[in-house]
Amino acid sequence: MHYCIIGNGVAGTEAAFAIRSQDSSSEITVVTQAAHYMYYRPRLIEYLSGTIKPENLYIYKPSVYDEKHIELLFTTNVLAIDKNKKTIQLHNGADMHYDKLCIATGAYPAIPDITGNNLNGVFTLREIEDADAILSHIDNTANKDVVVVGGGLLGLETAHSLSKRNCNVTVIEFYDRLLPKQLDNEGAVIIKQLLEQKGLQFILSESVASINTINTINTINTINTINKNEHGLTLHCTSGRIIDASTVIFSMGIKARTDLAKNAGLTVNRGIIINNYLQTSNPDIFAAGDPSEHNGICYGIWTASREQGKLAGLNMAGANNEYNGTLLSVVLKITGIDLYSAGDFTRKDCTVLSQRDTSRYVKFLYKEKTPVASIVIGDMNIIKLARNVMEGKTSIDELIALLQ
Repeated sequence: MHYCIIGNGVAGTEAAFAIRSQDSSSEITVVTQAAHYMYYRPRLIEYLSGTIKPENLYIYKPSVYDEKHIELLFTTNVLAIDKNKKTIQLHNGADMHYDKLCIATGAYPAIPDITGNNLNGVFTLREIEDADAILSHIDNTANKDVVVVGGGLLGLETAHSLSKRNCNVTVIEFYDRLLPKQLDNEGAVIIKQLLEQKGLQFILSESVASINTINTINTINTINTINKNEHGLTLHCTSGRIIDASTVIFSMGIKARTDLAKNAGLTVNRGIIINNYLQTSNPDIFAAGDPSEHNGICYGIWTASREQGKLAGLNMAGANNEYNGTLLSVVLKITGIDLYSAGDFTRKDCTVLSQRDTSRYVKFLYKEKTPVASIVIGDMNIIKLARNVMEGKTSIDELIALLQ
């Protein structure tokens, strides 16, 4: 038996480890275009801020893969999957046979199709190499005006990380509030105020139409003063606003890598369609993590990728474990700001309990003693309780009693 896994992120790595836990002797090969071992991507923002060193990002020592007899092929691209011959074609022309295959190719950053999206000084943050490129650019640029396009979770964490490096950071968000997928209006107002106290600036209900390079030009910057920006960038917004910066970082979500699956004739929508057993439309090909779509949801979060990878590996090795979805939850990783959000707070058919003061906000939705959603800002004790309730580890009655 030969198990092949495309991708060595958390989903691919967990799949490989799970296979080995069930099958001690068969061959396991992980093929990845990356040049390094799997690392904990959520901590990239800590590396960006200078809080941790790059070696602190890695979870497993290289010796772990050797001990488990897992072969890793680094810097190796898979060009095609032949589901009939059960082979994958590598970029060096070689074909590799598989008995069971897992596609864990991850996702890539979503970038708007606008003029100037690939100029020097324009970045995304997805990999270690992206963080290194951003830091190198900032270190070699006298002007420290940074614009982050996107006021979601990663955008805010990126903005805060760079502000800790003494950059002047402005966040542009298309919607009329920050964290539009995680917070309601009340929660978003509090978070914005807390982040402004940390020196971040925000422009809401705005989007970038184009980016141009400038040598020396006087423009109106983000705080409405005249600024002379040498060898920088000019952002032209849809409202007509002009913003100058030395660095632009797009943080507008991710898109599943589905080309391999689509070209192989597998069923693809926004992601690679999988059933409850992590199988694609071909039963010998599984998908896990960011490229997958389960019951219409592309999760794109670390916890889902880890869980899907583990279950995919177990099932590839002969188990029959069902995947029932992952709770969509986030924790904001900004020092001094405690935020937890989980579930669907837009539901209208629920009982709603809430509390609020200037820097603390709690909102809890439930229906027939079943937790539906929770937003907690500014209270770590309630965050721990709400998290346990949402994950089914603590009775809902305790949280209800606290909020009534």
